[in-house]
Amino acid sequence: MPMERSLYPTDWDAIAHMVKTESNWTCEQCGKQCREFDEDLIDFIIRTSGGRHSKADYERLMHPQKFTLTTAHLDHVPENCHRSNLKALCAPCHCRLDLKAMGRKKMLKRERSGQLTLEFKVLEGDLQ
Repeated sequence: MPMERSLYPTDWDAIAHMVKTESNWTCEQCGKQCREFDEDLIDFIIRTSGGRHSKADYERLMHPQKFTLTTAHLDHVPENCHRSNLKALCAPCHCRLDLKAMGRKKMLKRERSGQLTLEFKVLEGDLQ
C-alpha cells in the first residue's frame, strides 16, 4: 500500500531523520548498514567496504534500494509517532513487517474510510 502522506504529521521528515540518525543509519532488525541521507552511492560503497572490495559491493551497486533506511510504525498507525513506536528498518525488513501486518493495515484503512469494524462473539449455546 502506498504511504498516505496526509496521515503523517507535518514534521514527519524530521522525525524519520532523527530515528535513522539515532540508529546510526543501521537497520534495527537485521543490522545492515544503510545509505545516509543524500549520500552518494559510490561514497556509501567506499564507507561500508572498509577498503576491501567484495561481492557485497556489487550487491550495493546493483541493488541500492536494499540499502535504503526507512522509519516504520510498529503499530502501523501513522499518527502515532511516539519514539517507542518507531523503528529504523532497511527496505526489505520494512516490507516484511508490512506483509505480516497486511490484515491489520487493511482494517485500519477501512476504519479511516468510515467503515465500521464489527466483532462477533459466538457464545456457547448461541448456535442451536
